[in-house]
Amino acid sequence: MNKFSQSHAVQIGTAYREILSKGLKASGGRIFEVVGVSKTFPVDTILAAYQAGIRNFGENYADELLMKASSPSLRFDQEPIKWHFLGAIQSRWINKLAEYVSVWHSVSRAKEIEQIAKVSPGAEIFIQVDFSNAKGRNGIGLDDAEGLVNLSRENGLRLLGLMVVPPLVDRISLGHIFSAVNDERLRLGLCGCSMGMSDDFELALAMGSTHIRVGRVLFGNRSNAVILGSNINKSQGGPR
Repeated sequence: MNKFSQSHAVQIGTAYREILSKGLKASGGRIFEVVGVSKTFPVDTILAAYQAGIRNFGENYADELLMKASSPSLRFDQEPIKWHFLGAIQSRWINKLAEYVSVWHSVSRAKEIEQIAKVSPGAEIFIQVDFSNAKGRNGIGLDDAEGLVNLSRENGLRLLGLMVVPPLVDRISLGHIFSAVNDERLRLGLCGCSMGMSDDFELALAMGSTHIRVGRVLFGNRSNAVILGSNINKSQGGPR
């Protein structure tokens, strides 16, 4: 690594430890997983984060994930990176993504479940739910999630839980959303919730989240990042 990357690794490591500290306090000591949302950040940032101890990285754009995951610079035999796909899933990308994606956070349609099960048997997934009812937003209504949960199980996928990208609401309403998602995942007998981003991960953890998706608080502002991905998912309320 060059000197800039070494310095960046120290900065990211400090931010990572702060997130863990705040998160453990918010969750009451319950262990959780941190997914570093590396969309639009260059490979050097991921290398610095890897050196800082981070192994889980999330991407929103299919083409960007494929570019990064196939990069020789990001291949580690002893402790490989675990790639999480966070953006809206397009069927035409599933076969290619399946070679690299460890966890699919944004499954919201029956055909996605069936195709993922076909090309990646036993894959780990979350069902994404939506509270906005806005056109173009990814996710299924919370009341309709049970059907996809059952279909995922029937297709042999490892269903980790429910995922949500909340609409922009006040903090009280946000807490209600997180609580509702956690209540539903418990009712359905699921083990986890993927919820909480840079501005709200502490609240999400207090409400039962098991996986938080953070970018800015970990890597810095995206205004300084090199834009690498397509614009496919800009309407999907991607992680901040």
